Amino acid sequence: MGTVTRIGLVELPAIKLCDPSGKNWTAFRQHEPLVSKQILMAQLRAYGYLTSLINLKCGSQEHLFGEVRWRGLLLQKKFGGNSIEGYPADMFDVWGITVNYMQEREIAQRIIRYLASQGGRVVVGGSDALAEPAMYLAAGAMVVVTDKSGAINRSVIEYVMGRAADSEWRQMTVTGGGKILGRRGPALSPEDWPLPDVDVAIACLGTQYWEGEIPPFLLPIGSAIVDIGCDRKCDFCQTPTYKLGYKSMSPGVALKWFAKQKEAGARSVICPSDQFLGRVLWEEGRREVLRIMEGIRELGLSVLWGNGLELKKATVGRGLPGGDLTPDNELCEALWGWDGRIGCYNAYIPGERPVRGEAAYQKLLPWEEHVRLMRTMVQTGIPDISYGIIVGLPDDSADELSRLEDALYELWFLLKRENPNLQFRVIPFSLRPLPGTTLTKGLASEGLVANPDPAVCGGFWTACANTRYMTYEAVSDWQARLSQIGDLRYARHQGVTSLLREASQPQAIPAL
Repeated sequence: MGTVTRIGLVELPAIKLCDPSGKNWTAFRQHEPLVSKQILMAQLRAYGYLTSLINLKCGSQEHLFGEVRWRGLLLQKKFGGNSIEGYPADMFDVWGITVNYMQEREIAQRIIRYLASQGGRVVVGGSDALAEPAMYLAAGAMVVVTDKSGAINRSVIEYVMGRAADSEWRQMTVTGGGKILGRRGPALSPEDWPLPDVDVAIACLGTQYWEGEIPPFLLPIGSAIVDIGCDRKCDFCQTPTYKLGYKSMSPGVALKWFAKQKEAGARSVICPSDQFLGRVLWEEGRREVLRIMEGIRELGLSVLWGNGLELKKATVGRGLPGGDLTPDNELCEALWGWDGRIGCYNAYIPGERPVRGEAAYQKLLPWEEHVRLMRTMVQTGIPDISYGIIVGLPDDSADELSRLEDALYELWFLLKRENPNLQFRVIPFSLRPLPGTTLTKGLASEGLVANPDPAVCGGFWTACANTRYMTYEAVSDWQARLSQIGDLRYARHQGVTSLLREASQPQAIPAL
């Protein structure tokens, strides 16, 4: 009987960008649920590998690893947590590193170089690695995996360990000393992902949430992804580049994942699915959504929609071409209803723009219908909404953003009139040129990216691109201005938003 293969999965440390006064200009995410690691650990264990988590986010130390100049400030690049140098490379037969964010590139490359220099076999996956595999191979990775579904993970490990037949790898592209491995066949469906052991679910719980402050009675936070892929092809998003199609879990399997979070001790669960409502495009999909949401409540859990739901699919017409845009009240209540204890506590909402036509912004819902659905959502009792907008699109101008500002103040007023206790905040993210997207190719062709440093480009709060009418500094100023709209709770939780608000006091909301 052979020796069991030992795999160490590395969770990268948390990143900071500190100015000379010590203030951090990026989202510092150190104690949030480990969403993708839970799925990957469960799968590799099910294949019989001895799989362990190396969570470098744990620890209170800060380490300097570089500098970058932005808006005249010299920002220090730091990572918080433990250093990989504390782990011998022969501790595992294979090291797995997931790099989903451009901002993690440099620290990921540093870790790969260390492990490879010590003889470690390193496999890299994740969104950024899929888009830019060559840089990770150059750092010393043995393999970069370009499949996001998990379909080839077992074969990859067998290849790295020298046990895979050559015939399995005709799809491989050889680059330098390493290889880029992608799947030939269909993507693996989330329906077929192995359920995690309870100790894995426990290790992947979090006590922070990237969209805002969560009350103690909803901690700790679990995670469940119940679909992959998307039916849309937004030009700023990487998901269409994964070529996954759209695949979802059945209600029975989805609720097993939520039940596992409950067994692990979670009181709320973030569901960052790419397109949870994609299933409603099929007739049975609406019933599936209602069953999943009912089951979550029966478990006594609350749900957090961390990546947003496509509001158009919560209408009577389900987002189908020419469909009725009237809000589906039953579906809205299921998705966002809150009774003070369970249901939906927070929803991140991808914002709309109050413009006509699609020249500068591809609309999901016309503004009037968007506002109507937002009011319906608030009527369900949801206590906390994070309303995200992207600032710095190529056609953005001061006039365009001024109209947006007026519309957002009006939206805030209308929603507070529905529920004066609602916590509603506008989160103005700067445009992030994600590699491989149509938008990024357009920015490059026009020379609009002013600061290509991955720590800046990959940040939500450090604008990096000019528009056709504004400098990136002006875009950053608009971020500060738009961050004044809404309630202040998020500002107390997120230091970066507090920095943006320092320039002036928020405008008072009209009396209700």
